[in-house]
Amino acid sequence: MPLLFVKDVAPNVKLGVWSIKENVDEFFSGNACLEAMKDEISLLKSYQRRCEVLAVRLLLNKMLGYDVVLSHNSDGKPILNNGMNVGVSHTKGCAAVILSPCNNVSVDVEYLNDRVERIAGKFLRPDEKAGTLLEKLLHWCAKETLYKIYSADHLALADMRVLSVEGDNANGFVVIKNVQRGETLNVDYRVFDNLVLTYAVL
Repeated sequence: MPLLFVKDVAPNVKLGVWSIKENVDEFFSGNACLEAMKDEISLLKSYQRRCEVLAVRLLLNKMLGYDVVLSHNSDGKPILNNGMNVGVSHTKGCAAVILSPCNNVSVDVEYLNDRVERIAGKFLRPDEKAGTLLEKLLHWCAKETLYKIYSADHLALADMRVLSVEGDNANGFVVIKNVQRGETLNVDYRVFDNLVLTYAVL
């Protein structure tokens, strides 16, 4: 079971990360909490996507200790039937979940590769500075995290401005502004196993 970690990252906030090593059959084998998902999973065309969805559901079960129903509201924000606030993200080989009973939370995880170099011109504002591959990916992940936490605002890329990156190549935080609201938020980041993970608590 490649559960990387579940830990408290703030009062009443838990973060969990799953390294996806299983195939679909291995997810279903011995995990009764996933049985009800067989029909839903069969509708997904991408095999990788199937594994990512199963990893998220299994991670939720491990973090909470019981089964929950995960759905999405009209803004695309994930919601749980137990009333807890949740953020979900997945990428090649990894799934991440953040939970809180009282805080708005969000998370993003991305595989560290040079794809972000090709699209940097689309998401970087002229008043932002990101020279290295890691800096560009931190800008991207921080904006994804901000977009999710303010999902009702439907922020455009121009509505999100990274003010600074504080930290090193392993961990730190990104100071980012929701330009629509004029509100600034610190988005924490961790870099490990060729992944960039960002999360925020509001």
